[in-house]
Amino acid sequence: MSRVAPAPRRQRSRGVAALELALSLVFLVPLVMGMLDFGYYFYIGTNAEEAARAGVRQALRSGAGALCTTVGSLNAIAQEMTVATGTPGPGCNGGAAYCYMNEPPLNMGGAGSATTVTMTCLHPGSIPVEPVNPTYRIVVRVDFVPALGFFKALMPPGATSDKVSYTARMTASN
Repeated sequence: MSRVAPAPRRQRSRGVAALELALSLVFLVPLVMGMLDFGYYFYIGTNAEEAARAGVRQALRSGAGALCTTVGSLNAIAQEMTVATGTPGPGCNGGAAYCYMNEPPLNMGGAGSATTVTMTCLHPGSIPVEPVNPTYRIVVRVDFVPALGFFKALMPPGATSDKVSYTARMTASN
């Protein structure tokens, strides 16, 4: 009676590695795509928050507190700080927050992105709880195309259907 030798272990497990790779990719690909999408989203968010801080710093340092009490001067201050979507020039005259988002290295005002910065000045008597000093509120909204768009449905919608939005708000008073 002749006995057949068992097949070497390597030949028996030939397809197992390919099967394991295929099954693990089902979980790894969405994980990596989510990391890219949300990493870019949080990168934009962190920079929008810093831009809002820069805008509040500019408003506080501008000495506009005394001018904030009249409607005409409030409009002049807000016009200086409020910038609609556009391309910054070499001097970037849109205020600190707008310049932060639209100058290198971020360049968030270019193709596929839109940055809007608005400032409001709440002076004593304009809100139910009157602050002693004027209160500045800066809102930085960035509409941008996500890195991959794989998880776009989980992010806040932007101005158009292909974009998502991040809004940073910062409030401060003298």
